[in-house]
Amino acid sequence: MPSPIDQSVRFHIRTLGCKMNWLDSARLSAALSTAGHIPVAGESEADYVLVNSCTVTAQADRKSRQQANAARRAQKQVAVLGCGPRVDAAAYRQQLDDTLVFGSEAEMLDYFGVEEQSDPLPLNTRTRLPIAIQTGCDDVCSFCITRIARGAHRNLPIDRIVRQIRHAEALELKEIVLTGINLAAWGCDNTRQPHQARLHELLEQILIQTDIPRIRLSSLGPQYLQPGFFDLFSDERICDHLHLSVQSGCDAVLQRMARGHGVDEVRRVAESARAARPAVGLAADMIVGFPGETDGEFEATLKTASEVGFSKLHVFPFSPREGTPAAGMADAVPQEVKKARAAELRELGSVLRDEFIASQLGTVREVLVESNESGLTTHYIRVAVPNAGEGEIRETQLSASNVRRGA
Repeated sequence: MPSPIDQSVRFHIRTLGCKMNWLDSARLSAALSTAGHIPVAGESEADYVLVNSCTVTAQADRKSRQQANAARRAQKQVAVLGCGPRVDAAAYRQQLDDTLVFGSEAEMLDYFGVEEQSDPLPLNTRTRLPIAIQTGCDDVCSFCITRIARGAHRNLPIDRIVRQIRHAEALELKEIVLTGINLAAWGCDNTRQPHQARLHELLEQILIQTDIPRIRLSSLGPQYLQPGFFDLFSDERICDHLHLSVQSGCDAVLQRMARGHGVDEVRRVAESARAARPAVGLAADMIVGFPGETDGEFEATLKTASEVGFSKLHVFPFSPREGTPAAGMADAVPQEVKKARAAELRELGSVLRDEFIASQLGTVREVLVESNESGLTTHYIRVAVPNAGEGEIRETQLSASNVRRGA
């Protein structure tokens, strides 16, 4: 490892990948700033460009390296951290000359002379604060390298989570976003034991011990949502929006993915959520073109998505990641077929999105306003709110003229 620096520097962070990566970057920025280093908005002003990498697919890995190379060409000192080096730091060092490669956040903090802090909070907003409740995963999904990049499942303790939420309250923030690598598995000894999930117990304590107006949940595995969760989901402080990690609407494909859930679990979650909160927004991540996916299996995904009535679909063509079982599976789907299926599922997602928004026009919803005079309802519709201040919660009647469809 290079010797630690002994002076204040200006830094800019490029972040790729999931919400946990964005949270990691925000926490890193807070820690560096606390130590006297200076965050800058533009790379041209920076002494160091920090690339927080993603390695979930081969394409994400390539893009991370491309981002580092682009900063090097701009004659900046580049440092790479995140999931890429966690999986294979040697490969990054080999392919990126004159680049600092850190296998852990602790290594980077040490290099920049930052003493480890318990809760460096990313306070760069007046609206919402992301709060990690767990990290890591023990699942063996055949396409995913996350358990190698992020390690084993670890629950963060209730007292630490509550302490951060109370800090957000003291700063008059209106919303916290609970996040994690497999956050619905909070309370499990092992994420392969979904019946142990106690997310509802954590939510109950947050409701009891804090007064934060809005509690939003990040991506959730359907198999972890126990009946007790939906008993609490009726509380209006919990945002009526569930982003589900579904990945396929076909049981045979889900089995090859080793997802640990089937289509029935997805339907159960949708039914239970709507029983508790009839206007709930249900988003889903979907992968198309998984090895061996037939036309009939893809049609099953289309049928499931339509029948469940998702409010938004996030669609990804399968991209093999070296080091995962799926990368070596036979019957690869041709690239042109993956592209066509992704386009068809996205089109269905667009129709479903329009139907969900149309069902909400005329209703009055609370909107948490952001800096651009627009904000999100609890069920994740973006609405323009002219002349409202950032951080304000404004009751607004949804109409065709004020709804922003792209959120």
